[in-house]
Amino acid sequence: MLIPSRLRPFVLAAFALSGNLSTTAASAADLNRSFDVGVGACAASGSAQLCTPVPTVALPTDSVFRVAFDASSNHCSAIIAHVLVDGVERFASGALAPGQGTGVLDFGPIAAGVHAVGVQAEGVTGGCNTGSLASWEGTLSLTVSGITDADAAIAAPGESVAISTATGGSPSPAAVEAFYARPLDALGFATLSGATYIPGNPIIPGNPVLPSGNVAFVDLLLIGGTAGDTVQALFIPPNPIIPGNPIIPGNPVIPGNPIRLAFWDGAAWTPVRSNSGALPTYTAGTGFSASFTNTSTPAVTNLGGTVFAFVASYALVGFAPPVDNDAVNVAKAGRVIPLKWQLYDLGGNPVDGLAPAAVQVTSVSIACASLAQTGDAVEEYAAGASGLQNLGGGAYQFNWATSKTFADSCRRLRLDLGEQNPDGTPFYRTADFRFTK
Repeated sequence: MLIPSRLRPFVLAAFALSGNLSTTAASAADLNRSFDVGVGACAASGSAQLCTPVPTVALPTDSVFRVAFDASSNHCSAIIAHVLVDGVERFASGALAPGQGTGVLDFGPIAAGVHAVGVQAEGVTGGCNTGSLASWEGTLSLTVSGITDADAAIAAPGESVAISTATGGSPSPAAVEAFYARPLDALGFATLSGATYIPGNPIIPGNPVLPSGNVAFVDLLLIGGTAGDTVQALFIPPNPIIPGNPIIPGNPVIPGNPIRLAFWDGAAWTPVRSNSGALPTYTAGTGFSASFTNTSTPAVTNLGGTVFAFVASYALVGFAPPVDNDAVNVAKAGRVIPLKWQLYDLGGNPVDGLAPAAVQVTSVSIACASLAQTGDAVEEYAAGASGLQNLGGGAYQFNWATSKTFADSCRRLRLDLGEQNPDGTPFYRTADFRFTK
């Protein structure tokens, strides 16, 4: 029987798993993380020597996937390590003496996405093993690519675990922190993991169109959870959100909360909703706090390696003349009004690729009494209506055809650039008009 000598007293069914503080990068795009794994009280699987449950670690990668396992030097007999990738056995070692390892196992290139590695130990008769395996421990190392940081933790029944990819300081990349308590009556392990992606490069199969004005991406995963579980998470935007010292010309209009939190649901970018449909709580300088349960979006059981995006609103300069941003525009009903603006990202770079299909111009009726009685006359009209015109350098024009029925009424123009409020509703850039005959 194998009995490790460094069993921690709070571990009943498994060793907790935590990432090393240091990172060894095989290249600029590769990340190596090592984790303590093991089972403190084996349940036989088919034989007294094959131990269950199977501790599993999952991380995203865009191609590289290398694995290594080292048996604990505190073992008093040999074990055989069975390495499973996404639930399928890919390698079985020979008998590993205490402190001996498998060496590096290269399972790449592998399809982009989240992949799970499990280690199942099989006892070998000899030493203190007289015919059954009671417990084991070791170190599992993973090398992946496409992310800048990662952390993972395995929770046995009755255990609480926390993970964090936060680095602190400024500047610092985006990060995710999460906490999970495994119910005492749960069966087997659950794995909680998080990752911070290389900026602008989320690992999502299918290469979906990214949300406009994205700032950064992180990943959150729970394997083995149930509908009754809760994961508390904090999504931390990059610091600063606006990198460097951007020079945005004019007087850019940036919403009071320039970022929102969205996730990829497999078909579209969708606003995140916390427990019972509530919006995540956003605190400036801290981030978005969300509680994932069976009533959240995504649900706790759907955290299967979910990519979350910090989405920034654009910096808009305009409207430019003939439309006035700060006064009531007095226009003739039925005429075509040229709407002109310039668009920048939060880094101060011109946005040249605004998709025409994302731009919508609408208007709604408003009470004239709510507006100032004086106004600024629109002195320039366009020859005809048009769709979106890309003038280059972040400059755009849209010729808005008004209706003659607008005469003797007031309306609020709404320019929709495809942005959203944190609750998922459209974010509008507006200008007010009083129409005459």
